[in-house]
Amino acid sequence: MQRKSEYIHLEFEEFQKIQTPLELHQLAQHCYFYIQQWIVESKYCSEATALMIFWNTTPYEYVRYSWKSKKGTNEDLDLIRTIINNFEKGFYLKTDIAYDPSEKIDAAEKIPEIVLQPAIGEEPYIYFDEKEVHNWFGDHLKNQIQRCDSSIELYNIAVFLKHKEFEIYEKVIAHPYCDRAIALMMYWRLEHYSTLSLYAEDWLSIRPLLASIEQKLKQQVYPEVFSYDPNVEVNPIKWNIPDYMFMKIN
Repeated sequence: MQRKSEYIHLEFEEFQKIQTPLELHQLAQHCYFYIQQWIVESKYCSEATALMIFWNTTPYEYVRYSWKSKKGTNEDLDLIRTIINNFEKGFYLKTDIAYDPSEKIDAAEKIPEIVLQPAIGEEPYIYFDEKEVHNWFGDHLKNQIQRCDSSIELYNIAVFLKHKEFEIYEKVIAHPYCDRAIALMMYWRLEHYSTLSLYAEDWLSIRPLLASIEQKLKQQVYPEVFSYDPNVEVNPIKWNIPDYMFMKIN
């Protein structure tokens, strides 16, 4: 097996010649993604190797995907599911190869706990017309937001906002009548857009808005006026990483 670059390419026939867990582990550290799928399906794969590949795949990014997503929808999720399913079956070899995932776990970017906590308050009600709000844009929409003189009026605009100018979301979350429910609703609306490939180029605009909402929530800037539970409204976490994937293998 010749290493010609930082990452290794292999044909499947050459891969099949590898028949020791240590060789697979070394390969897993310097190979392209498609080879990792072969590795985690190999009968020579150790628990340590599978666990290393699992945490290198940044699994926290995929807990918002449905566990039952069709195979081929996302290659990273397919790899994650293969590893977890094989661990559950006791498929991987117990060897003297060690791996400690703690550093990867500590560095992983997780959904902030503060944006998962529900807002407690009155049940909001809708009195604006959805089609009418959807026809507002530009300065007119900004003026409508600016003129809101109550949280319920601001809520009625915010609930119907679609992906438009990011200045609009900034005006909502900075409005004096913005409460925790509205802030959380805006957070998850923006976070949803950030996960869509259609809006991938907008990440640099979305990220500061998400960070601003997180910070204000931590500082308890927003009052509790209306109720909003993101765990019910958007169900952000579709599955949890099993406890055994956090283990250290000596």
